[in-house]
Amino acid sequence: MNLKQFASIGILVTGLGFLGLESVDAKTPLQTSSYTVSQTIKPSPIYETFKLTHSFDGIVYESVLKMEGHSGVMRTRYFNPLTRKTTVVRQTMKLDSTPQGLVIYGYNPVDDVTNKPISYSPDNYLISIRPDGSVFLHCDDQGQCSNVDVE
Repeated sequence: MNLKQFASIGILVTGLGFLGLESVDAKTPLQTSSYTVSQTIKPSPIYETFKLTHSFDGIVYESVLKMEGHSGVMRTRYFNPLTRKTTVVRQTMKLDSTPQGLVIYGYNPVDDVTNKPISYSPDNYLISIRPDGSVFLHCDDQGQCSNVDVE
């Protein structure tokens, strides 16, 4: 796991903290555990296409994520206020597992038309299915987080 992926997990976990969620076996500051177990099991592969929608500052981002096993491709369409045009970004996605749930990391964002790198912060998604309901959270590499609609 590289530094960027490690930072992305930290951002996603922090985002969960803002939502007031905690792990099932969460310890209070007075409780300690004599050991820590790291989840190293590779997640089951996903072969599915999802439509994901999230927003920041009133701008709606519509994405189509096509997962083929542990990796995939996502195209995101949004209004770019810098160019004042609709932009489509393509990025490679990677599936990983954490104690908080499944994480899908984005990297290498490029303009879908020109295939050139674009100034766009990669998208990361946390999928956590809990006994009291599911959490779908988006955080980009700059730490901007929002809830996600999944179809």
